[in-house]
Amino acid sequence: MAGTMISSGAAYFSEMQRAAGTIDQGAVQALADALYACWQRDGCVHVFGNGGSHANASHMVADFVKTAMVAGKRRLRALCMSDNLPMLTAVGNDISYADSFVFQLESYARRGDLAIAISCSGNSPNIIKASEWALKNGLTLVGLTGVQGGKLGPMAHVHVNVASDNFGVIEDLHMSVGHIAAQVFHGRLAAG
Repeated sequence: MAGTMISSGAAYFSEMQRAAGTIDQGAVQALADALYACWQRDGCVHVFGNGGSHANASHMVADFVKTAMVAGKRRLRALCMSDNLPMLTAVGNDISYADSFVFQLESYARRGDLAIAISCSGNSPNIIKASEWALKNGLTLVGLTGVQGGKLGPMAHVHVNVASDNFGVIEDLHMSVGHIAAQVFHGRLAAG
């Protein structure tokens, strides 16, 4: 884990509260809107991240597909690209780790799909390479970042930044953003 470390629970929760206040609520709403727009055009959501951001990506996909579902309505199609460990390790070993997500986008993504890239630093080479491909190939790009957004922030159509340099706090709040987006998306489905 990179970034600063905190030495007490009180300090951690204080930093989490401060960082939560930095999140642009309009960007969180834009993420939920992007999910709904993708669902409307029967596109697919491709979510990816490394380490703790992978865990968040996997959890978000479960929420976007299962938690947000509405009985009698078509479900959102979403994939966590870091869940396919054989693919991830084969591409990493045989090509390069920097190609681990772009290779999968090239294989599965279509123009009009949604890519959600999660990177605390905003600078992970495999995240940036996949994000660049997404933009060049007609996908909507959502970036979830921390610190100051890195390279990913300015690239993204929708940028949700947690302005902290504690990666635990960033990851916790990214997960909260995923929960909010899933629940707002569910409400749109239920109302429509």
